[in-house]
Parts: sequence; C-alpha cells; structure tokens
Amino acid sequence: MIKKITILFSLVFIISCSNNDNTDTFDISGEFTHTISDCDNTNNNNNEINCVEFIEFNDETTATILIDGNDIIEIVNYEINNDQIDVNRSNGINICSFLIQNDTTLKRTGSDDIWIKK
Repeated sequence: MIKKITILFSLVFIISCSNNDNTDTFDISGEFTHTISDCDNTNNNNNEINCVEFIEFNDETTATILIDGNDIIEIVNYEINNDQIDVNRSNGINICSFLIQNDTTLKRTGSDDIWIKK
C-alpha cells in the first residue's frame, strides 16, 4: 500500500511540475538589413532614396532604423512579445513590426520582407 501511495505521489508531483524556462532565446543584438526590390536611386539624380533598409538593436529597448527608402535614420523603441518585435517612435506610434524567424532572420509584417542579420 505504501508503495502505491509513493508511486501515486511521485506521479502527481512529476505531472504537476512545469517547465516555465523559455529555452528559445533570440540574440537581438546586431544589425538586420533588407534590400528594396526594384529600387533605383541613380535615376533622375534621386540619391536621397536608400535601397537598403536596416534596423540595429542598440540595447534592450532602443534601436536605430532606416526604412521605406527614407534618408532619415531614427532612434526608436522596441518591445519583444513572444516571436514579434514591435518598433515604436518615442510618442508610442508603431512604425513597423517583425516576426522572428530565427537568430539571423526577421520577417517584416505587412510586407513580408525578409531582413537578414549582418
């Protein structure tokens, strides 16, 4: 009888234990780039259009970003929620979001552009 109780107690203990450790870690540091397809910044002397977009994660909350062919680099805030990175201006307005594909690849939501870590 004691053997059955011990086995039952052990089984309940093992089942009730959960692993809350998130082993899926993502190294957010570094720079990710994307080349805009069919971009031509040599036509009509339009050198202000950038054909390469980038986001560089500076620390746990801020990043530097150049997107949509603009020529102005912005310092932005970001937040990681599960497998999504939300990028916001300091006033809270969302600029864009990325889905984390793996350690070296981000996918921009909305456009499905793939950004690769340098």
